[in-house]
Amino acid sequence: MKSFNFRAILFLLVLGMLHASFGQTSGGKPIKFLWTSRHSPVVYPKPSNLADTSTYSKTDTTRNSWLAEYVPSGTKNGAAVIAIPGGGYSTLSPWSSEAVPAATNLNSYGVTVFILHYRITPYGYPHQMWDVQRAVRWVRANAAAYGIDPNRIGVLGYSAGGHVASTAATHFDSGLVDSNAANGAYWFPGSKDSIDRVSSRPNFQGLMYPMITMVQYVPGTTNTAYAYAPGRTIYIGNNPSQSLVDFTSNEKQVTLQTPPAFLNWGTADNTVNPLNSTAYRDTLMSKGLKVKTVIVQGGGHSPSTARLDTLRTWLNAEGFLTPTAILPHHAKSLKAGTLFAGENGDLDALGRFSNLPYGPILQVVPGVKKP
Repeated sequence: MKSFNFRAILFLLVLGMLHASFGQTSGGKPIKFLWTSRHSPVVYPKPSNLADTSTYSKTDTTRNSWLAEYVPSGTKNGAAVIAIPGGGYSTLSPWSSEAVPAATNLNSYGVTVFILHYRITPYGYPHQMWDVQRAVRWVRANAAAYGIDPNRIGVLGYSAGGHVASTAATHFDSGLVDSNAANGAYWFPGSKDSIDRVSSRPNFQGLMYPMITMVQYVPGTTNTAYAYAPGRTIYIGNNPSQSLVDFTSNEKQVTLQTPPAFLNWGTADNTVNPLNSTAYRDTLMSKGLKVKTVIVQGGGHSPSTARLDTLRTWLNAEGFLTPTAILPHHAKSLKAGTLFAGENGDLDALGRFSNLPYGPILQVVPGVKKP
């Protein structure tokens, strides 16, 4: 009997340790660490202002980015959103006032939501870009487990989270050709895994009073209030190169593959210049891309400016809330290095634009062409 009790106590202790390591929660919601097989990657060589990354636990919520899981209690419609709170890259203090209300609102009409806890200061570029790209890949790679359509995964960002979200929408790739090699400008150092084979392109983007640009001056003026200065400094430093400014100014990085956008801001925003939003809108429109704008007269830099019901209407009108017919793939057999969806470069079942496919091609969504 004593032996049994000892074993039972030992078993409970082990369960407790496992829960502490792998069963962490946020607001009662399960946490999913994005870099489960390793520490969050940092740039090489490691800047002196970064926290030590050689000893911290992979389950350290302060230094390993993670997702908080919000699954609808009722019927799921197959859509998913990665909600990204703001905080100027110095904090995630709006978590409870921005991301959580958005998650519960979206849950109410069947959308599965993951709130992204991305790295903040002392981390700057490119760590937040890596985190959001990894988040999109993670949700797409785990879509089947959550009943998610991999072609209906979007990002929803507030303020600095809007910069993170628009970075995902303008800086993406179709995944690694294998787990050990990089094939683009966005790849982190160190080991890769199967999640890295999946596309990081979101299918839609929602931006609420977002940071967009890192350009200090309004074009044609000496107005220094164009970029949000504190967030800019954290993200790219005090003396960034012009190429880095351009690369991280997302209005300069729009392509024909940038996903449809919902833009929402207030005319009385005294924190992030509304010209951030208008510059992004104008670039999207100049390329003939879909963009819905909602401007709140007198609205400020506040969750009260966010129009989630209008976002819902737009998502529904664009077909992201209702499962759409997926046409079978009729392209000829493929060889490595060939376009996987015919000459038009259509998306495959994972929403990828790459000419470097992995595995069988299951489905395609027609009508999306390369520039």
